[in-house]
Amino acid sequence: MKKILFSALTSVLLFSFLTESNVSAKRSRVTQNSRKNSAQVNKNAKSNEIISADYAVLMDFDTGEMLFSKNADRKFRPASMTKLMTAYVIFSAIQDGKIQMEDEFPVSMKAQKMEGSRSFFRAGTFAKVEDLIKSIIIHSGNDACVIISEGLYGDEAAFVDEMNRKAEEFGLQNTHFNNAHGLTDDDHFSSAHDLAIIAQHLITDFPQYYEYFSEKTFTINGITQPNRNVLLGDSLGVDGLKTGHTEASGWGIVVSAKRDGKRLISVVNGCKSESARAQDSRKLLTMGFRQFSNIKIAKMNQPITTAKVWMGVKNEVGLCTHEDIVVHVPDKYKKSVVVEAKITEPVEAPIMPGAIIGKLTYKFGNFVSKEYPLFAFEAVDRLGILGRAVFSFNHLVFGSSATPDFLVGDDKKSKITIGVVDKKSKAKIAIGKS
Repeated sequence: MKKILFSALTSVLLFSFLTESNVSAKRSRVTQNSRKNSAQVNKNAKSNEIISADYAVLMDFDTGEMLFSKNADRKFRPASMTKLMTAYVIFSAIQDGKIQMEDEFPVSMKAQKMEGSRSFFRAGTFAKVEDLIKSIIIHSGNDACVIISEGLYGDEAAFVDEMNRKAEEFGLQNTHFNNAHGLTDDDHFSSAHDLAIIAQHLITDFPQYYEYFSEKTFTINGITQPNRNVLLGDSLGVDGLKTGHTEASGWGIVVSAKRDGKRLISVVNGCKSESARAQDSRKLLTMGFRQFSNIKIAKMNQPITTAKVWMGVKNEVGLCTHEDIVVHVPDKYKKSVVVEAKITEPVEAPIMPGAIIGKLTYKFGNFVSKEYPLFAFEAVDRLGILGRAVFSFNHLVFGSSATPDFLVGDDKKSKITIGVVDKKSKAKIAIGKS
Protein backbone atom coordinates (compact mmCIF):
# COMPACT_ATOMS: atom_id res chain seq x y z
CA MET A 1 0.00 0.00 0.00
CA LYS A 2 2.87 2.39 0.86
CA LYS A 3 4.49 1.60 -2.48
CA ILE A 4 1.27 2.45 -4.33
CA LEU A 5 0.89 5.75 -2.45
CA PHE A 6 4.54 6.62 -3.07
CA SER A 7 4.21 5.90 -6.80
CA ALA A 8 1.04 8.01 -7.05
CA LEU A 9 2.61 10.91 -5.17
CA THR A 10 5.70 10.75 -7.39
CA SER A 11 3.54 10.81 -10.55
CA VAL A 12 1.59 13.86 -9.33
CA LEU A 13 4.75 15.75 -8.48
CA LEU A 14 6.33 14.85 -11.83
CA PHE A 15 3.20 15.91 -13.75
CA SER A 16 3.11 19.23 -11.87
CA PHE A 17 6.77 19.88 -12.62
CA LEU A 18 6.39 19.13 -16.34
CA THR A 19 3.21 21.20 -16.60
CA GLU A 20 4.82 24.17 -14.88
CA SER A 21 7.91 23.87 -17.10
CA ASN A 22 5.77 23.74 -20.24
CA VAL A 23 3.76 26.81 -19.15
CA SER A 24 6.98 28.67 -18.34
CA ALA A 25 8.39 27.79 -21.75
CA LYS A 26 5.22 29.03 -23.45
CA ARG A 27 5.33 32.23 -21.41
CA SER A 28 8.95 32.69 -22.43
CA ARG A 29 8.13 32.22 -26.11
CA VAL A 30 5.18 34.62 -25.91
CA THR A 31 7.38 37.20 -24.19
CA GLN A 32 10.06 36.81 -26.86
CA ASN A 33 7.49 37.16 -29.66
CA SER A 34 6.01 40.23 -28.00
CA ARG A 35 9.45 41.77 -27.78
CA LYS A 36 10.04 40.98 -31.46
CA ASN A 37 6.74 42.51 -32.49
CA SER A 38 7.35 45.49 -30.25
CA ALA A 39 10.81 45.94 -31.70
CA GLN A 40 9.40 45.81 -35.22
CA VAL A 41 6.72 48.37 -34.38
CA ASN A 42 9.33 50.60 -32.77
CA LYS A 43 11.58 50.20 -35.80
CA ASN A 44 8.78 51.24 -38.17
CA ALA A 45 7.79 54.08 -35.88
CA LYS A 46 11.37 55.29 -35.75
CA SER A 47 11.59 55.13 -39.56
CA ASN A 48 8.43 57.20 -39.92
CA GLU A 49 9.72 59.79 -37.47
CA ILE A 50 12.28 61.04 -39.99
CA ILE A 51 9.55 63.14 -41.61
CA SER A 52 6.76 65.25 -40.14
CA ALA A 53 4.25 64.77 -42.99
CA ASP A 54 1.08 62.85 -42.17
CA TYR A 55 1.31 60.93 -45.45
CA ALA A 56 4.36 60.01 -47.49
CA VAL A 57 5.68 57.72 -50.19
CA LEU A 58 9.05 57.25 -51.86
CA MET A 59 8.83 55.25 -55.08
CA ASP A 60 11.44 53.78 -57.38
CA PHE A 61 10.31 55.17 -60.75
CA ASP A 62 11.56 52.20 -62.81
CA THR A 63 10.05 49.41 -60.73
CA GLY A 64 7.20 51.10 -58.86
CA GLU A 65 8.58 49.63 -55.63
CA MET A 66 7.94 51.54 -52.42
CA LEU A 67 11.19 52.46 -50.68
CA PHE A 68 9.39 54.31 -47.88
CA SER A 69 5.76 54.69 -46.90
CA LYS A 70 3.78 56.40 -44.20
CA ASN A 71 -0.01 56.08 -44.39
CA ALA A 72 0.59 55.51 -48.11
CA ASP A 73 -2.91 54.27 -48.93
CA ARG A 74 -4.93 56.47 -46.61
CA LYS A 75 -7.26 58.91 -48.35
CA PHE A 76 -6.65 62.63 -48.06
CA ARG A 77 -7.55 65.83 -49.88
CA PRO A 78 -4.92 66.26 -52.62
CA ALA A 79 -5.46 70.00 -53.21
CA SER A 80 -3.62 71.18 -56.36
CA MET A 81 -1.74 67.90 -56.70
CA THR A 82 -5.02 66.97 -58.41
CA LYS A 83 -3.67 68.86 -61.41
CA LEU A 84 -1.32 65.98 -62.21
CA MET A 85 -4.31 64.05 -63.49
CA THR A 86 -5.70 67.21 -65.11
CA ALA A 87 -2.45 67.51 -67.06
CA TYR A 88 -2.53 63.82 -67.97
CA VAL A 89 -6.01 64.15 -69.51
CA ILE A 90 -4.90 67.23 -71.49
CA PHE A 91 -1.75 65.51 -72.78
CA SER A 92 -3.84 62.48 -73.78
CA ALA A 93 -6.19 64.72 -75.76
CA ILE A 94 -3.22 66.29 -77.59
CA GLN A 95 -1.74 62.87 -78.33
CA ASP A 96 -5.11 61.65 -79.67
CA GLY A 97 -5.36 64.68 -81.95
CA LYS A 98 -8.42 66.17 -80.22
CA ILE A 99 -6.66 69.48 -79.58
CA GLN A 100 -3.42 71.22 -80.51
CA MET A 101 -1.12 73.52 -78.58
CA GLU A 102 -2.13 76.52 -80.70
CA ASP A 103 -5.87 75.99 -80.23
CA GLU A 104 -7.72 78.70 -78.28
CA PHE A 105 -10.56 78.25 -75.80
CA PRO A 106 -13.02 80.90 -74.56
CA VAL A 107 -12.78 82.13 -70.97
CA SER A 108 -16.09 81.77 -69.11
CA MET A 109 -17.33 83.84 -66.18
CA LYS A 110 -17.05 80.71 -64.03
CA ALA A 111 -13.35 80.54 -64.86
CA GLN A 112 -12.80 84.22 -64.10
CA LYS A 113 -14.48 83.89 -60.70
CA MET A 114 -12.40 80.90 -59.57
CA GLU A 115 -10.85 81.26 -56.12
CA GLY A 116 -7.38 80.30 -54.98
CA SER A 117 -4.32 80.32 -57.20
CA ARG A 118 -5.02 81.59 -60.72
CA SER A 119 -3.57 83.31 -63.77
CA PHE A 120 -6.24 86.04 -64.02
CA PHE A 121 -7.83 85.17 -67.35
CA ARG A 122 -10.72 87.53 -68.20
CA ALA A 123 -14.17 86.35 -69.27
CA GLY A 124 -14.91 86.99 -72.93
CA THR A 125 -11.28 86.54 -74.03
CA PHE A 126 -9.53 83.46 -75.43
CA ALA A 127 -6.58 81.46 -74.10
CA LYS A 128 -4.17 79.18 -75.99
CA VAL A 129 -3.91 75.54 -74.92
CA GLU A 130 -0.15 75.78 -74.29
CA ASP A 131 -0.62 78.86 -72.10
CA LEU A 132 -3.32 77.04 -70.15
CA ILE A 133 -0.99 74.06 -69.62
CA LYS A 134 1.75 76.34 -68.29
CA SER A 135 -0.75 78.13 -66.09
CA ILE A 136 -1.96 74.84 -64.59
CA ILE A 137 1.53 73.43 -63.98
CA ILE A 138 3.52 76.56 -63.05
CA HIS A 139 0.91 78.93 -61.56
CA SER A 140 -1.36 76.12 -60.33
CA GLY A 141 -4.12 78.11 -62.03
CA ASN A 142 -7.62 77.06 -61.01
CA ASP A 143 -9.09 79.32 -63.68
CA ALA A 144 -7.02 77.59 -66.37
CA CYS A 145 -8.35 74.19 -65.25
CA VAL A 146 -11.92 75.35 -65.77
CA ILE A 147 -11.17 76.96 -69.16
CA ILE A 148 -9.53 73.87 -70.62
CA SER A 149 -12.04 71.42 -69.14
CA GLU A 150 -14.93 73.42 -70.62
CA GLY A 151 -13.16 73.87 -73.94
CA LEU A 152 -12.21 70.22 -74.28
CA TYR A 153 -15.32 68.43 -72.92
CA GLY A 154 -18.03 71.10 -72.88
CA ASP A 155 -18.15 71.37 -69.10
CA GLU A 156 -15.97 70.57 -66.10
CA ALA A 157 -18.10 67.59 -65.00
CA ALA A 158 -17.46 65.71 -68.25
CA PHE A 159 -13.74 66.45 -67.98
CA VAL A 160 -13.74 65.09 -64.41
CA ASP A 161 -15.46 61.91 -65.62
CA GLU A 162 -12.45 61.38 -67.90
CA MET A 163 -10.11 61.97 -64.96
CA ASN A 164 -11.90 59.24 -63.01
CA ARG A 165 -11.77 56.89 -66.00
CA LYS A 166 -8.01 57.35 -66.09
CA ALA A 167 -7.82 56.70 -62.34
CA GLU A 168 -9.66 53.43 -62.85
CA GLU A 169 -7.42 52.56 -65.80
CA PHE A 170 -4.34 53.08 -63.61
CA GLY A 171 -5.82 50.84 -60.91
CA LEU A 172 -5.95 53.60 -58.30
CA GLN A 173 -7.73 52.22 -55.25
CA ASN A 174 -8.09 55.35 -53.15
CA THR A 175 -8.75 58.15 -55.62
CA HIS A 176 -11.88 59.95 -56.78
CA PHE A 177 -12.02 63.35 -58.42
CA ASN A 178 -14.92 65.78 -58.21
CA ASN A 179 -13.28 68.77 -59.90
CA ALA A 180 -10.33 69.55 -62.17
CA HIS A 181 -8.46 71.91 -59.82
CA GLY A 182 -8.39 70.34 -56.35
CA LEU A 183 -10.32 72.82 -54.23
CA THR A 184 -11.80 71.14 -51.17
CA ASP A 185 -14.73 68.80 -51.77
CA ASP A 186 -15.89 65.93 -49.55
CA ASP A 187 -16.05 63.54 -52.51
CA HIS A 188 -12.63 64.54 -53.86
CA PHE A 189 -9.71 62.50 -52.49
CA SER A 190 -6.55 60.58 -53.27
CA SER A 191 -3.59 58.97 -51.49
CA ALA A 192 0.19 59.32 -51.51
CA HIS A 193 0.57 55.99 -53.29
CA ASP A 194 -1.98 56.88 -55.98
CA LEU A 195 -0.42 60.28 -56.64
CA ALA A 196 2.97 58.63 -57.09
CA ILE A 197 1.44 56.29 -59.68
CA ILE A 198 -0.11 59.24 -61.57
CA ALA A 199 3.30 60.96 -61.59
CA GLN A 200 4.92 57.78 -62.85
CA HIS A 201 2.42 57.59 -65.73
CA LEU A 202 2.94 61.26 -66.62
CA ILE A 203 6.70 60.89 -66.92
CA THR A 204 6.49 57.54 -68.74
CA ASP A 205 3.68 58.30 -71.16
CA PHE A 206 4.45 61.95 -71.97
CA PRO A 207 8.20 62.57 -71.65
CA GLN A 208 7.93 65.22 -74.38
CA TYR A 209 5.78 67.39 -72.10
CA TYR A 210 7.56 66.73 -68.81
CA GLU A 211 9.80 69.78 -69.28
CA TYR A 212 6.83 72.04 -68.46
CA PHE A 213 7.09 70.85 -64.84
CA SER A 214 10.67 72.17 -64.56
CA GLU A 215 9.91 75.76 -65.66
CA LYS A 216 10.43 78.15 -62.77
CA THR A 217 8.34 81.14 -63.92
CA PHE A 218 5.59 81.94 -66.38
CA THR A 219 4.23 85.28 -67.58
CA ILE A 220 0.64 85.61 -68.80
CA ASN A 221 -1.86 88.48 -68.77
CA GLY A 222 0.97 90.83 -67.86
CA ILE A 223 1.73 89.00 -64.61
CA THR A 224 4.80 86.85 -63.84
CA GLN A 225 4.39 84.18 -61.17
CA PRO A 226 6.93 81.65 -59.89
CA ASN A 227 6.58 77.89 -59.80
CA ARG A 228 5.69 76.94 -56.22
CA ASN A 229 8.02 73.94 -56.36
CA VAL A 230 11.03 75.46 -54.59
CA LEU A 231 13.02 72.22 -54.97
CA LEU A 232 13.44 72.60 -58.73
CA GLY A 233 17.08 72.50 -59.79
CA ASP A 234 18.50 71.72 -56.36
CA SER A 235 21.45 69.39 -55.76
CA LEU A 236 19.18 66.32 -55.49
CA GLY A 237 18.24 66.58 -59.17
CA VAL A 238 14.58 67.56 -58.72
CA ASP A 239 13.05 68.35 -62.14
CA GLY A 240 9.23 68.39 -61.62
CA LEU A 241 6.09 67.85 -60.61
CA LYS A 242 3.40 69.58 -58.49
CA THR A 243 2.64 71.27 -55.17
CA GLY A 244 -0.66 71.50 -53.31
CA HIS A 245 -2.10 73.40 -50.35
CA THR A 246 -5.47 74.15 -48.79
CA GLU A 247 -6.47 74.66 -45.17
CA ALA A 248 -8.13 71.22 -45.22
CA SER A 249 -5.24 69.33 -46.82
CA GLY A 250 -2.20 71.00 -45.33
CA TRP A 251 0.95 71.44 -47.40
CA GLY A 252 1.85 68.75 -49.92
CA ILE A 253 4.12 68.13 -52.90
CA VAL A 254 4.83 65.44 -55.49
CA VAL A 255 8.39 65.64 -56.81
CA SER A 256 10.60 63.58 -59.05
CA ALA A 257 14.38 63.65 -59.01
CA LYS A 258 17.01 62.01 -61.18
CA ARG A 259 20.59 61.37 -60.14
CA ASP A 260 23.20 59.23 -61.92
CA GLY A 261 20.50 57.84 -64.19
CA LYS A 262 18.23 56.82 -61.31
CA ARG A 263 14.80 58.45 -60.92
CA LEU A 264 12.74 58.54 -57.73
CA ILE A 265 9.28 59.92 -56.99
CA SER A 266 8.46 61.41 -53.60
CA VAL A 267 5.01 62.37 -52.25
CA VAL A 268 4.29 64.11 -48.96
CA ASN A 269 1.09 65.69 -47.67
CA GLY A 270 -0.33 67.02 -44.44
CA CYS A 271 2.77 69.09 -43.69
CA LYS A 272 2.52 72.12 -41.40
CA SER A 273 4.24 74.60 -43.71
CA GLU A 274 5.74 75.16 -47.14
CA SER A 275 9.25 74.73 -45.73
CA ALA A 276 8.26 71.50 -43.95
CA ARG A 277 7.07 69.85 -47.16
CA ALA A 278 10.31 70.82 -48.89
CA GLN A 279 12.39 69.52 -46.00
CA ASP A 280 10.50 66.21 -45.85
CA SER A 281 10.91 65.72 -49.60
CA ARG A 282 14.65 66.35 -49.39
CA LYS A 283 14.96 63.80 -46.57
CA LEU A 284 13.10 61.14 -48.51
CA LEU A 285 15.07 61.65 -51.72
CA THR A 286 18.40 61.73 -49.90
CA MET A 287 17.53 58.50 -48.10
CA GLY A 288 16.31 56.91 -51.33
CA PHE A 289 19.38 57.60 -53.43
CA ARG A 290 21.54 56.06 -50.71
CA GLN A 291 19.65 52.76 -51.08
CA PHE A 292 20.86 52.10 -54.63
CA SER A 293 23.99 50.65 -56.20
CA ASN A 294 25.03 51.06 -59.82
CA ILE A 295 26.15 47.85 -61.54
CA LYS A 296 27.54 47.90 -65.08
CA ILE A 297 26.36 44.82 -66.99
CA ALA A 298 27.58 45.83 -70.43
CA LYS A 299 30.32 48.07 -71.78
CA MET A 300 29.83 49.63 -75.19
CA ASN A 301 31.34 47.56 -78.03
CA GLN A 302 32.83 45.00 -75.65
CA PRO A 303 31.73 41.35 -76.17
CA ILE A 304 29.71 40.03 -73.27
CA THR A 305 28.48 36.70 -74.66
CA THR A 306 28.64 34.59 -77.83
CA ALA A 307 26.32 32.95 -80.34
CA LYS A 308 26.98 29.70 -82.19
CA VAL A 309 27.64 30.07 -85.92
CA TRP A 310 26.38 27.78 -88.72
CA MET A 311 28.76 27.07 -91.62
CA GLY A 312 31.16 29.81 -90.62
CA VAL A 313 34.94 29.97 -90.49
CA LYS A 314 34.40 30.45 -86.74
CA ASN A 315 32.27 28.36 -84.43
CA GLU A 316 30.93 31.38 -82.57
CA VAL A 317 30.63 35.12 -82.83
CA GLY A 318 31.02 37.64 -80.04
CA LEU A 319 28.02 39.78 -79.17
CA CYS A 320 28.09 43.29 -77.74
CA THR A 321 25.88 46.29 -77.10
CA HIS A 322 26.41 49.71 -78.65
CA GLU A 323 25.95 51.47 -75.32
CA ASP A 324 27.01 51.12 -71.72
CA ILE A 325 24.26 49.46 -69.70
CA VAL A 326 24.28 50.40 -66.03
CA VAL A 327 21.72 48.86 -63.70
CA HIS A 328 20.51 51.01 -60.82
CA VAL A 329 19.63 48.36 -58.27
CA PRO A 330 18.20 48.61 -54.76
CA ASP A 331 20.91 47.31 -52.44
CA LYS A 332 18.80 44.34 -51.40
CA TYR A 333 18.77 43.10 -55.02
CA LYS A 334 22.33 43.86 -56.10
CA LYS A 335 23.44 40.24 -55.67
CA SER A 336 20.46 38.81 -57.54
CA VAL A 337 20.51 40.66 -60.86
CA VAL A 338 19.71 38.23 -63.69
CA VAL A 339 20.91 39.07 -67.21
CA GLU A 340 19.54 37.13 -70.16
CA ALA A 341 20.50 37.07 -73.83
CA LYS A 342 17.72 36.02 -76.21
CA ILE A 343 19.39 34.47 -79.26
CA THR A 344 18.20 32.13 -82.00
CA GLU A 345 21.14 29.80 -82.53
CA PRO A 346 23.01 28.88 -84.60
CA VAL A 347 23.43 32.07 -86.63
CA GLU A 348 24.10 31.36 -90.28
CA ALA A 349 27.28 32.76 -91.80
CA PRO A 350 28.25 35.12 -93.33
CA ILE A 351 27.80 37.59 -90.47
CA MET A 352 28.55 41.28 -90.84
CA PRO A 353 29.92 43.38 -87.93
CA GLY A 354 27.07 45.27 -86.30
CA ALA A 355 24.37 42.83 -87.42
CA ILE A 356 21.63 42.45 -84.80
CA ILE A 357 21.87 38.88 -83.49
CA GLY A 358 19.75 38.94 -80.33
CA LYS A 359 18.37 40.95 -77.43
CA LEU A 360 19.56 41.53 -73.88
CA THR A 361 17.39 42.06 -70.80
CA TYR A 362 18.03 42.19 -67.08
CA LYS A 363 15.74 41.72 -64.11
CA PHE A 364 15.68 41.86 -60.34
CA GLY A 365 12.77 41.38 -57.99
CA ASN A 366 9.63 41.84 -60.11
CA PHE A 367 11.28 44.30 -62.48
CA VAL A 368 12.17 43.39 -66.07
CA SER A 369 14.12 45.89 -68.17
CA LYS A 370 13.48 46.93 -71.75
CA GLU A 371 15.21 44.92 -74.48
CA TYR A 372 18.65 46.04 -75.68
CA PRO A 373 19.86 44.85 -79.12
CA LEU A 374 22.90 42.57 -79.23
CA PHE A 375 25.19 43.20 -82.18
CA ALA A 376 27.81 41.01 -83.86
CA PHE A 377 31.17 42.19 -82.58
CA GLU A 378 33.08 40.91 -85.59
CA ALA A 379 32.68 39.53 -89.12
CA VAL A 380 32.39 35.79 -89.66
CA ASP A 381 32.90 34.59 -93.24
CA ARG A 382 31.06 31.63 -94.71
CA LEU A 383 32.97 28.42 -95.36
CA GLY A 384 34.08 27.74 -98.92
CA ILE A 385 32.62 24.95 -101.08
CA LEU A 386 34.96 22.26 -99.72
CA GLY A 387 34.48 23.45 -96.16
CA ARG A 388 30.68 23.42 -96.48
CA ALA A 389 30.83 19.88 -97.87
CA VAL A 390 32.94 18.69 -94.92
CA PHE A 391 30.64 20.58 -92.52
CA SER A 392 27.52 18.96 -94.03
CA PHE A 393 29.08 15.48 -93.86
CA ASN A 394 30.11 16.03 -90.26
CA HIS A 395 26.61 17.23 -89.38
CA LEU A 396 24.77 14.40 -91.14
CA VAL A 397 27.02 11.59 -89.86
CA PHE A 398 27.96 12.80 -86.40
CA GLY A 399 25.18 15.32 -85.67
CA SER A 400 27.68 18.10 -85.04
CA SER A 401 26.74 21.69 -85.81
CA ALA A 402 30.26 22.99 -85.16
CA THR A 403 32.84 23.71 -87.82
CA PRO A 404 35.59 21.03 -87.57
CA ASP A 405 38.72 22.30 -85.85
CA PHE A 406 40.97 21.69 -88.87
CA LEU A 407 38.87 24.21 -90.81
CA VAL A 408 39.25 26.87 -88.12
CA GLY A 409 42.70 28.46 -87.86
CA ASP A 410 44.19 29.42 -84.51
CA ASP A 411 43.78 33.07 -85.39
CA LYS A 412 40.03 32.56 -85.89
CA LYS A 413 39.26 30.64 -82.71
CA SER A 414 37.10 32.63 -80.31
CA LYS A 415 38.83 33.92 -77.21
CA ILE A 416 35.82 35.67 -75.70
CA THR A 417 35.20 35.65 -71.97
CA ILE A 418 31.50 35.13 -71.23
CA GLY A 419 30.03 37.15 -68.41
CA VAL A 420 30.79 40.48 -66.81
CA VAL A 421 32.39 41.48 -63.54
CA ASP A 422 31.41 44.92 -62.33
CA LYS A 423 34.60 46.26 -60.76
CA LYS A 424 32.92 48.79 -58.49
CA SER A 425 30.35 46.46 -56.92
CA LYS A 426 32.44 43.30 -57.52
CA ALA A 427 29.24 41.61 -58.66
CA LYS A 428 29.60 38.70 -61.08
CA ILE A 429 26.95 39.04 -63.79
CA ALA A 430 26.33 35.75 -65.58
CA ILE A 431 24.73 35.99 -69.02
CA GLY A 432 22.03 33.36 -69.43
CA LYS A 433 20.64 32.41 -72.83
CA SER A 434 17.14 31.63 -74.03
